[in-house]
Amino acid sequence: MENITFYDRKQELGLLKEEFNNLQTGKMFVIYGRRRVGKTELIRQFIKSISGNKMYFYVDLVEKQGILDSLSKTVQEQLRETRKFVDFNDFLEFIASKSDNSFVLVIDEFQRFLEVSSQFITQLQNYWDLKLKNKKILLILVGSSIGMIQKITNSKAGALYGRATKIKISPFKYSDFRLMFKELNEEEKIITYAVFGGTPYYLEKVKKIQGDIYKRIFELLLKKGAELFEEPKNLLEYENVRTHAKYNSILQATSTGKENLKEIQDLTGIDTNTLPAYIKKLDELLELLGRSDPVLGKERLGRYCLKDNFFNFWYKFIFPNQTALNLGNIKIVEENIKENFNAYIGRVFEKICKELLIAHMNKEFNDYLLDFENIGNWWNRTGEEVDIVAYNYKAKKILVGEVKWTKDLLDINVVDDLMRKAKLINFTGEYKFLFISKKGFTERALSRMKEINAIHLNLEDIEKKFEEI
Repeated sequence: MENITFYDRKQELGLLKEEFNNLQTGKMFVIYGRRRVGKTELIRQFIKSISGNKMYFYVDLVEKQGILDSLSKTVQEQLRETRKFVDFNDFLEFIASKSDNSFVLVIDEFQRFLEVSSQFITQLQNYWDLKLKNKKILLILVGSSIGMIQKITNSKAGALYGRATKIKISPFKYSDFRLMFKELNEEEKIITYAVFGGTPYYLEKVKKIQGDIYKRIFELLLKKGAELFEEPKNLLEYENVRTHAKYNSILQATSTGKENLKEIQDLTGIDTNTLPAYIKKLDELLELLGRSDPVLGKERLGRYCLKDNFFNFWYKFIFPNQTALNLGNIKIVEENIKENFNAYIGRVFEKICKELLIAHMNKEFNDYLLDFENIGNWWNRTGEEVDIVAYNYKAKKILVGEVKWTKDLLDINVVDDLMRKAKLINFTGEYKFLFISKKGFTERALSRMKEINAIHLNLEDIEKKFEEI
């Protein structure tokens, strides 16, 4: 494993340590998530942090005998015992003999047994039920193919159904991302996160590139042989997703602002009867696409959007320009990115601001208690939109916010317009206004916000609020 700095995952790491320290009977964990999100590094840190008998095994795509030979070699290297396993039952019997005292067994890329030797999964189930669950063993199964892991653990027909505690590892949120890039100012952090998202593997690549965001985009996505250029395609292939063209079309459509089923169908040509099934897979299996409904609005106005910033950026700027990039016309793509960059980052900035409010939930925020039941966006059929709406029915209070990522100071017209749109929201109670501006505010805007006792934040304020978390 490459030696890299470990960030975040404190909750997951703490849980594994606690389970090991209190181990009395067998415990099985399944740790899964998309490729590159840091599952193996989490396990590595856990193994380093504990003492006693422990074994880590990585499943290669080889035939059964090759796996048995690797198991024998791993036992010799890590447990200092010479064994020659002739079948999987032989290995499992050995593991059972080691588990009278606390023992940790990690099997990484476990889902590959479905391809190379599926009988091992059934044998593991039998051994678990008959012996291992009564031993002092912490069994950790790690998987990168979410679909295959779900097949093994979620279905009643799956061999390990109901036996394991599942931990899903997702990309970093912005608050986690910030820990990796303390050397950047807040604006640079937001821009970098908007492009490369929260996948640790990608972010390690970003940290190694010196220069501004455009330099990093060039090195990792635009130039010939760029390391991250193929990543979205590779993910679909790794999950064994068929009909790549349909998934690519859906992701590209949503990245360009086609947000409802009709708009996506019109652009992709995919039949409306089958389109929801593809969208569901992109959401539940790959954690790429999500649906949101307008807060205090009508559900039938729900929208779909890409949840992962890196994939959103890639499908918006890279995917439709692959021909130009392959021809070496990088400048055309760079100019397109620069022309549309601020508008793209603005949508991400909205999500970051919501994350900040959620992180301060049930706390005083500029002398205002954040204790809401729900938070999101509001919009209606005529095109009116509000960036942030958070409400508490019981307390009869609502927070209404506007977020701006522009080079201009937020002026009084934005304040007045939000007050106008707030009247369109179906809520009776106390209204509180929030304004967030990258650049700051004009004197006229500050004066009007003081009149209505509004909260206003610039980037410096955002930075301080994240530091308080």
